[in-house]
Amino acid sequence: MFGMGSRYGVRAMFGRVGLGLVFGVSVSSAADWYAKDNLQPGHDPSMVRFEDGYALMSTNNNLQLWTSEDAYTWRDHKSTVSAIPQWAYTYAPGTEGIWAPDVFYMNGEYRVYYCVSVFGKRSSAIGYQSTKSIMPGSSGYGWTDHGHVFHTTTSDKYNAIDADVVRDTEGNYWMAFGSFGLGIQLIKLDATTGYQASDDKTVYNIARRTSSASGGAEEGPSLIEHGGQYFLFTAWDKCCQQGANIEQTTYKTAYGRADKVTGPYKDRAGYNMATGGGTILLERYGRYVGPGGGEAFQDLNRVRFVHHYYDLNGDKYNHIHIRDVVFTEDNWAEMGQPFLGRYLSAEVEHGVLTRAVSGDLAITRSNTASNGEYLAYVNTEGSKIRLPMNIMQAGDYLLRYRYANGGDAAATHKVTVNGKSQTVTLPPTGSWGTFPENSVVMVPAKLKRGGNFIEIEPSPNGNFAELDRIDFLRIIRDTIPANGFDNGIRVRLTKDDEFAIKDGGYAIFENVVLDSLKDIGNVFLQVKNASSGKIVIRDGKKDGTAVFTCDLSNRSLMDGGWSAAKCSGDMGLRGIKDLYLTASGISGEAILGNLTFEPMQVVCNQAPCGDPVSSSSDPSTSSGTAEPQSSSSSGTTAIAPRAVRHDMQVPARKAYRDLKGRSFDKQIPYRVMF
Repeated sequence: MFGMGSRYGVRAMFGRVGLGLVFGVSVSSAADWYAKDNLQPGHDPSMVRFEDGYALMSTNNNLQLWTSEDAYTWRDHKSTVSAIPQWAYTYAPGTEGIWAPDVFYMNGEYRVYYCVSVFGKRSSAIGYQSTKSIMPGSSGYGWTDHGHVFHTTTSDKYNAIDADVVRDTEGNYWMAFGSFGLGIQLIKLDATTGYQASDDKTVYNIARRTSSASGGAEEGPSLIEHGGQYFLFTAWDKCCQQGANIEQTTYKTAYGRADKVTGPYKDRAGYNMATGGGTILLERYGRYVGPGGGEAFQDLNRVRFVHHYYDLNGDKYNHIHIRDVVFTEDNWAEMGQPFLGRYLSAEVEHGVLTRAVSGDLAITRSNTASNGEYLAYVNTEGSKIRLPMNIMQAGDYLLRYRYANGGDAAATHKVTVNGKSQTVTLPPTGSWGTFPENSVVMVPAKLKRGGNFIEIEPSPNGNFAELDRIDFLRIIRDTIPANGFDNGIRVRLTKDDEFAIKDGGYAIFENVVLDSLKDIGNVFLQVKNASSGKIVIRDGKKDGTAVFTCDLSNRSLMDGGWSAAKCSGDMGLRGIKDLYLTASGISGEAILGNLTFEPMQVVCNQAPCGDPVSSSSDPSTSSGTAEPQSSSSSGTTAIAPRAVRHDMQVPARKAYRDLKGRSFDKQIPYRVMF
């Protein structure tokens, strides 16, 4: 189908521009663009976020604990119990293991709700254990078992397994559970004791498969609140066939949404999950078989979903993926990318794939493709790739679009970002199925904070292009808002959506394009609640080279409780960088606003006019003064924190405009508004 045609080199993509710059931006990555799945083992996984990272548990290992700082590299702490607790045999006499743990922070401690049962029987029970700290070796670490919480017998029509805890908007705690039969149930918990609440003994049926064809196959519930509504994720169909039997696994993930935690939960078509409804979010694609048994959890600034799958082309056994849950404008959930170590990257084979004809959008192996896979046969009108992405900083971006075109003429794709479409031209690269680092074009786009949706469609013109990966590069003109971070440790967002950091903490800002910064004279950092210590902006990693150092003791007061701390460092910073913001010497917690890059000092009558405190950039194009956006994944209305008004007078320069838009041909003083 794809005749090779003449062999164009990669340089042909850019004509006389060459490989160094595209749209004025270097095509080189901020970090190694070649991703690789870490193949972390696990079955029915559960995760919780704590201050220094993540904790993970799964099934059939006596509550084995894993921890990670980055959700990619995991440390094994072995089992947290030496044997099945004796109380369990009262309710599940034949049990041989502990199943489906749910890790949850509740009432000032970490609790793990777990179940004991026998496969295919309803003589089952749920219990829990707790610890004050979840990091082994830290103060407060040590597990205490609290015994029985709830149980079922062989005469019951539902099953007490697969527990999951959620906190509602009023501060009450609830536990969902269930498998087959009458499906998913919900009970209220007492936050203090951890047991079923005494003021509500109702067992609410919130989801059930009703068709005879389904066999009632529904289990593994997970609940989370977002935007004042509740989302119920469940696992459907046949689980756990792996190895030689992997093709028998039909597990998938379905969900619905409710206005009250007790339901009714309805799918996107309006059908009640208690009478068979449910919208499919994840099911088998490519080599990823049986994506289910998952749990939603709240991360720092996004909701994530951890689940298991079976690798058809690998060992054919269970591994876990951690994905973002991406919410639409009307607060419906879609599944984002598996996390492969970077937040601002999308492997297109993990998108939602709509095929106009059989064989289109074929997931294909290549050693030169990121994570070893790409999409071939992006050919037919009507085929579509949908990529839901959580983006934490609103503003202008470049989509670094990695493709291959082995033909002899340019192909075109239609790329739609949040409903706005453009045609992307993809010149020949010289070969099919190979993706060197320079095999890219840059696609400009505006992204909002929170959920973004990118759709790619072929525009058939007799020429074709294959697609591997898209990286999202944020263009910085004058400001980096601290609350636009991607992840970190010892950091959080306050109820006012402000960024807070503790001593020893760091935050990650991926793919920062710095080529628009010109003639930097000063760098300032907005800060509250801290009068000493240092914030350091580092290149590439948490202990990387210091680029800017902001001394919090060297600051000037601003309105609204903010101060401006002056930063020193490399004023010639350029290129695409991963930046890490680190904190040291801070007592308590510092609140940080914008990191602002100011123009060079102005010379007035042969003498410096003083430190400028406002940016010369037009606020309408400033990356730090974006207009209010839709709700972020944290459920808050998100906008980068604005700098506040300063009372000092500073000179205006040529090309400045005053508050009424009037330009100045000479330097005169005026009041600066941030």
